[in-house]
Amino acid sequence: MRLLLITLLLISSLNAESGILDIEWPKIDPAHQKPSIPYPDVLTKGIKDTKLPVYIPSTYAYDKKMVVIADKNFYTISFFIDKAIVMMAGDRTFQETISSTDSKFQKVIQPSPVDFVEEEGIMSSDFNRHGVNYTLSIECDDYKTDIRCKEEDFLRNIYNRLILVGGNK
Repeated sequence: MRLLLITLLLISSLNAESGILDIEWPKIDPAHQKPSIPYPDVLTKGIKDTKLPVYIPSTYAYDKKMVVIADKNFYTISFFIDKAIVMMAGDRTFQETISSTDSKFQKVIQPSPVDFVEEEGIMSSDFNRHGVNYTLSIECDDYKTDIRCKEEDFLRNIYNRLILVGGNK
């Protein structure tokens, strides 16, 4: 819950100099566009207006208890697992004005390396795909002893199984 509140506060703190990153939509194999089983309504209805590629962990794609918060430039989806919360968020806003011809802008939209960091009991990874800033994290009830929040293996396995589930161009 703390992570969700922090995310919402960050969104609300965007200033007048903020902007929207351009998105280079991924090329998708038509055979992979539709799931064999429809995704839960909570997911499809929650992300229907989102204007960025929506990635989530494939392991939790059919979890009907997920919590989805989204608008056209941002989404966060939380999954409640045994004594922990896994959260996936995407955001295409930035807080300083950069011309799209500026080399700094070109650097911002390039894919970023994936590092996993443990801070304040939360294991997380911030990365960039298609010009969108993404965060994948896990917050454990007992972060001092729960290895999912102390070692990167659990979150790295989730990251390796991210799937594109929607978004509108």
